[in-house]
This record gives sequence, C-alpha cells and structure tokens, in this order.
Amino acid sequence: MGPLKKKDYYWAQEIADEFGISKKTLFKWESEGKISKVPRDWRGWRMYNESHLKQVMQIIEKKKRELV
Repeated sequence: MGPLKKKDYYWAQEIADEFGISKKTLFKWESEGKISKVPRDWRGWRMYNESHLKQVMQIIEKKKRELV
C-alpha cells in the first residue's frame, strides 16, 4: 500500500493497514501513553490526525532500530 492520502483525520484501520500493525496494537500504544489521546467521533470511533501518524512512525522506527 502507498502512503496515506493527506486528510484531516484517519480511522484506526487505515493506520493499521498503512503500517502493518493491528488495531489492537494501535489501541494498546494509546492506552500506554505512547500515542497521545485520540479524539473520537459521535460513535466513539477514534479519529487520528497527522500528529498521531508521526507518533506511530516514531514508535515503529524506534522498534526497527532496537532490532538491529
């Protein structure tokens, strides 16, 4: 999959698909404070923004460096 199209917010599944992680992992990172609190819509669905995307990328890069 290519880079996500820039928009105001992204759903959890979009983030999970883009980075090859599960939604469960994404939610865990939020609960552990690795990702800042994610606002939700009226249904309770998480609405990730560019800042959250950057945080996810940083976590993944850090994990890759730890594997080397």
